[in-house]
Amino acid sequence: MPSYVSPGVYVIEKDWSDYTPSLNSTTVGVMGFASQGPVGKATLCTTQEQLINTFGRPDDAEGGLGLVGGYQILERTNALYYTRAATVSANVADAPNLVGNCPHVNVNEMDADAYYFFMVSVSDSGGVTQTPDPLLFNCSPASATSATTPGAAAKVQEVVNQSTTPESPVSFVVASDSAGNFVGSYAGKDAMLHVTMWSSTDSFGIIPAGTDLDTITSYSGQNAAFSSNVGNTIAMSCGFGLDSYTVLNSSNCMASALTLSADAPDGGCYHVRTLYPGAGYNYSSTFATYGPKVTGLQTVTTARQGADSVWNLLKAGGSEESVVVNLTDNTSGTSLNPEDEINNTSDESNKTSEYIIGEFAVDNSTLDSVLWTLPTAWGDTMTGNGATSGTWIGNDGTASALAFADVPYAKLVNNIVNFTDGVNGDLGDGSKSWSDAEVKAAVIGNGVAMNGIYSYLAEDVDISMLAIPGCTEQNIVNGAVTLAETSQEFLYVTNPPLGISSPQNAIAWSNGTAEGRTAALNSSYACVYWPWVKLFNTFTQVDEYMSPDIFAIRQMCFTDATFDAWVAPAGLTRGRLTKPVDVEMVLTQGDRDALYGAGNCINPIQKFLTDGIVIWGQRTTQRTPTSLDRINVRRLMIIIRKMLLASTRQFVFEPNDAATWKRITNAVEPMMADIKSRRGVTDFKVICDSTTNTPIRIDRSELWCKVILQPVKAAEVIVFELNLTSATLGLNLPTA
Repeated sequence: MPSYVSPGVYVIEKDWSDYTPSLNSTTVGVMGFASQGPVGKATLCTTQEQLINTFGRPDDAEGGLGLVGGYQILERTNALYYTRAATVSANVADAPNLVGNCPHVNVNEMDADAYYFFMVSVSDSGGVTQTPDPLLFNCSPASATSATTPGAAAKVQEVVNQSTTPESPVSFVVASDSAGNFVGSYAGKDAMLHVTMWSSTDSFGIIPAGTDLDTITSYSGQNAAFSSNVGNTIAMSCGFGLDSYTVLNSSNCMASALTLSADAPDGGCYHVRTLYPGAGYNYSSTFATYGPKVTGLQTVTTARQGADSVWNLLKAGGSEESVVVNLTDNTSGTSLNPEDEINNTSDESNKTSEYIIGEFAVDNSTLDSVLWTLPTAWGDTMTGNGATSGTWIGNDGTASALAFADVPYAKLVNNIVNFTDGVNGDLGDGSKSWSDAEVKAAVIGNGVAMNGIYSYLAEDVDISMLAIPGCTEQNIVNGAVTLAETSQEFLYVTNPPLGISSPQNAIAWSNGTAEGRTAALNSSYACVYWPWVKLFNTFTQVDEYMSPDIFAIRQMCFTDATFDAWVAPAGLTRGRLTKPVDVEMVLTQGDRDALYGAGNCINPIQKFLTDGIVIWGQRTTQRTPTSLDRINVRRLMIIIRKMLLASTRQFVFEPNDAATWKRITNAVEPMMADIKSRRGVTDFKVICDSTTNTPIRIDRSELWCKVILQPVKAAEVIVFELNLTSATLGLNLPTA
């Protein structure tokens, strides 16, 4: 306690308002395959739309009913953790975004006191002319327009760049006061640039010195006349992926763009691959029975003036992400390099894109290698690419080697690129089955990596029910049951395989005497339902049999929402299935007796003539006849355990004395009283005193609290006793 010396008023705040927080008892875990999305990680989905957007359509993955099951369950709850399984066959989808050089024309030896007139036309990376009317740029003498007398090249840059928009097909980059480069905005071997130049030093005198070029609007038909020396030098170069190209370094005043080899190799690429594997990322546009179906990813690169490109990621034909990128540092000081705008690491805690990561490579066959050294300014060269050199052909006709990366103005090629090569890692890859070793390893996972079914043990994942719809493989089923028992956190729901054909075979499966099972199921943390049910699959648009575990969990969620988790999820009130249209087999009273009685543990799904399809049982697989052989009691105990953990953790390290014992009692008793008032228990008693906390336990730093409870049992068998009496006896009935 603090010490108070001087007079005054002091206030001490102590919080004794302990209470039990509310918990969601309807959080479901579902595991299965998918065509996209995270692998081995329990991922929260709160809506059907979110489930499909994250993991893809159910009909795009083969094996099991995980996604369609999760979709059905999300009609009854808003909290579902889906864990995607994928075998080692899984592969990411990728797209090679090609890197190319923009065509550019070098203009040098410009006189600051001369007038210049340029006519420019540009074709994009597909060879399509983007300037049907050539661009005209009239540049007056630099000395006549500025007190600081900028160089002629700077004046040309001012006129060109201020006369165009950010989406312009051309820009001008100053190399020196008297030289600069016209640069086409489009990169790649099919991009072209035409520049025609006249100046006031023209020996033909067409543009006399001192002429105001703003009055000149067209030189149509004059181009052919300007093929002789006008005192200026024009050069052209194109790059990346060229078998050869020609540089005109002569006195021509008109330079035509170069036609490049159609089969030239690609000079480099910014290789983009998906964060997660799956064929769902592969771009596809088809026409299904229900209409057009567009799936997968595309990248769309749209060039802007200068170094920038708009880089779009499209999903299913719609724009999903968009950033501005370039291969040099932005003049604003903020880097727009793709590796800064697009993930270059698989670390999800620092990702900038929800779907992809990227890396520079020589080409799409040399991946996972950052081989380019990026330039630091627009016009510098990329180096270190390791690609085959191109050929520089000079004016004298001699050829010399020139690495692709040594050509400046590198940029992403304008293009639409489809993602390909994604593989799901499901049962469709190599015609696998649930018994395949790779499949079992993927689904079961391990506790070190916390993947597979172990993903549900993550500290931030809290489920109360688990299903692996469509999976009846005994190693997987047994692993899930063991995990449920170990964690004591959830109930595992399963079923015999489809086509098992008879109650006897279903019983044999649960008892471990059928093909595919060699050991009986025996745990209060697991339950079995049978037979399978048929309903219309909206994704495939046909009637299909669905595993009953899906609808058992649906009804548990419905029970939680309309009653409480400790109420039996069965019968006409809470077990009626409204979506299915049929069952795999219609059971008789004798069938139900065999499935449910005599030590067996299968919960029948019955199709009644007038009442419809109904869940008609609520046994766990525990064979010992105790209260825990019923689902409602096991779910009650799971909830009480979670509530106790959540409400009493604060007492750890508190003094182990009567005051703390009383606080714990005060926290637990209201919780149990609330459950009693909601028909979860008929009676209870909380004991936390010196009788439970003996000296030896206190010496071991242990605090014990005993909760004795009587769970409410469900009325599964209702018997009416009809007693007949004679008229002489009247209503004097026997006592038994």
